[in-house]
Amino acid sequence: MQKSTSFEKLSSFKYLLILTVPIFFELLLQVIVGYSDQMMIASDQDAVTAITNTNTILNVFIIAFQVFSMGAIILISHYKGQKNFAGEKSVYSVAFVLSTAIGLVLSIIILAFARYFFIWIGLDETCLEKGLIYIRIVGGFIFLQAILTTLSAFLKSNSYMKESTLVNVLVNVLNIIGNFILIPYLGIMGVAISSVVSRAIGVIVITIIFIKLVKVNIFKHPFKNFSKVTLKKILSVGGPSGGEALSYNASQIIILAVVNNLGDKGLVNVKSYASMFAMISYLFTQAISQAMQVVIGELLGMGKVEESKKKIYQTLIASVISAVIVSTILYFISDFAYSLFKITDPKLLEIGRMVLLIEIILEIGRAINIVFVRALQTIGDIAFPTILSIIFCWSVAVLGSFLLGGKDIWLNLGLIGVWIAMALDECIRAIIFIIRFKSGAWERKMIV
Repeated sequence: MQKSTSFEKLSSFKYLLILTVPIFFELLLQVIVGYSDQMMIASDQDAVTAITNTNTILNVFIIAFQVFSMGAIILISHYKGQKNFAGEKSVYSVAFVLSTAIGLVLSIIILAFARYFFIWIGLDETCLEKGLIYIRIVGGFIFLQAILTTLSAFLKSNSYMKESTLVNVLVNVLNIIGNFILIPYLGIMGVAISSVVSRAIGVIVITIIFIKLVKVNIFKHPFKNFSKVTLKKILSVGGPSGGEALSYNASQIIILAVVNNLGDKGLVNVKSYASMFAMISYLFTQAISQAMQVVIGELLGMGKVEESKKKIYQTLIASVISAVIVSTILYFISDFAYSLFKITDPKLLEIGRMVLLIEIILEIGRAINIVFVRALQTIGDIAFPTILSIIFCWSVAVLGSFLLGGKDIWLNLGLIGVWIAMALDECIRAIIFIIRFKSGAWERKMIV
């Protein structure tokens, strides 16, 4: 078992960045490869629309795994600070068993109800059959993603960021190679098969790495350290965190339905690509905030509250600066970026450009939200960000998208209206989070 990190190292901003870099490249690869599927099959826009809708649906199911991985990261980092190795082993057992079991159940649900999901969100009938091929293959093996997500969280909790990243590099490279080989012969089925096979290989490799480095064979003795007490702790920490993410991803399905209802597949694809560019804008924030969770979790385990505050503010400043720079660059190269995905219609390019202009403001709010949500979750102030997210996500982002962007509803701004609503949601919540953190109310909610 890896020894607890020294206080001097945890206090260093350089150490935070060292942890951030491999996570950043891991997330970047996930985005690039996730959308390389669409880029490599861009000549078939129906397939692109099918993949876009499928991924939006699957993201909701993937939240179930993140409940356990999020809870695991927070609890393991706290236990490391306390040098509670028995508690740490128990977290491995509980998170692995439950996430794998839920992954298998969700695979069955997706296979059984795939068609109904697409009908519900209004997927164009010309794309339906291709969507069913893709979702049944990728969704049918979603339990592989459950195992991959959980073991990756375990490695990160032990500061093995590089190893987690290398596994994702392997998965993503294999996925791209598979696409090159299979797409010319199988089309969208080839994309799906490539995704599943690469994940399966990734699961095998990350399992070997975890057992070798952390020295806990959860496959051989999955129930050895299983504890109902630990299960309750993981659910109490990860459950509300998962609820916040579930609310967001469920809202994205409704927003996608609003865009689908506009009756233009081109707009659906522009939304997909604009969302990808948005993900690039907040990649660094996602990475450094994950690293921050590991660091402040261990600091709080040591009882170092003031140093934890300092680390949160360092993360916040770096995140906002990064988000502004990247989103601004993407705005200025928007025409070129969209053209990579075969979007050449001047009207669509103009809409895409306006969306990325709004995105600059949106990303400032999102950077603040991501950092404070992860910080408060790690500290133990879990209910507040969850409740806040659910309220504003649905009352501002979803309702606003319907009113501002819905077809013949009110202002009829289409995709631009949708982005304005999402920007309002992020920015209003950001202001509230700043007030909440400065008030110090979170200090009464600390886990340790």
